[in-house]
Formats: sequence, C-alpha cells, structure tokens
Amino acid sequence: MPVPLYEISVPIFIRGLNALSHILAEAEKYAKEKDIPISEFIEARLYPDMLPLTFQIQTCSDISKSAIVRVAGTEPVVMEDNESTIEQLQERIAKTIGILKSVKPEDLEGKEDKEVIVKSKTVELKFIGRNYFQHHSLPNFLFHVTTAYAILRSKGVPLGKRDYLKSFYPGIPI
Repeated sequence: MPVPLYEISVPIFIRGLNALSHILAEAEKYAKEKDIPISEFIEARLYPDMLPLTFQIQTCSDISKSAIVRVAGTEPVVMEDNESTIEQLQERIAKTIGILKSVKPEDLEGKEDKEVIVKSKTVELKFIGRNYFQHHSLPNFLFHVTTAYAILRSKGVPLGKRDYLKSFYPGIPI
C-alpha cells in the first residue's frame, strides 16, 4: 500500500521548517555570545554568486506552501519576501508552519495522479501529484534547508548534524 501523499509532504515540510527555526535560534544565540552583528548571518552566502540566508528561508516557506496549493488546490497565501531580521524570519517560519498544520490528510487524498505543471522562465515541468512531491518539491525544499544550515555553519555558528536532523526524528534522541 502506498504511503499517503500527506505523510510524504506536510510532516516533512513542518520538520524542515522546525529545523530552520532551531538553527536560526542557534545563530542568534551565537551572535549575541560573540558580539557579532546578526546582519552578518542574515546577508551571508556560501559563495558570492549564491543567494543569501534570507532567500533560503523564504524559498523553503514558498516551496512548502506552493506544493500544497498545487496538489491540494488550496488558496495560496502570499508573503512579501521582505524579511530582514531573525525575528521576521522566525515569524515567517511560524506562519508557514501554521498554514501547513491547517492542511488535512483528506485534502491530499486521491491527488496522487493529479497533473502538476511547474513553469519557470526557461522550462515547463509536468508531474503527477506523488512524483511532484518526491522528485521536485521535497528535494528542492531540503536543498534550501541544507543550504541555510551550511551558510550558518560557514559563519562559525556551532551547529552539528544533530541540529539539522533532530526535527526529523521527533521523540528519538539522536
């Protein structure tokens, strides 16, 4: 029996957003301890041609929200992408988690084969519901969660694998 779409999407998005919230809190704590301006983290990039930490977090929010809209057909919730502080980023994460928690398993039932089209400036990708989550939105989401982690780690924030994974293993000490 296949795993329901809800189980391969909403809980994973929420856990990833919780991981982001945790690593942001650790960055804020570290910045205060070391008297580092938090803007050094907010504006940080892994490489000059990559986008900053704020973009990574905004993108995680957007991917998770839009994935549900595309498959479940729920109303989109627009966010301005204008966050510039840790507090604003934490608020965005919390708001996104709230949106995801409002999704019910039945909202995704029977949508495994629903056509999902993703258009960009250069390409149009076609999926069915299950493949869209498994092969597009989840890998993309996790890429940006990992990139946010890597940006903060590269700035010296004392994060380890456990900081990233503990949200994905609820109730299990790692």
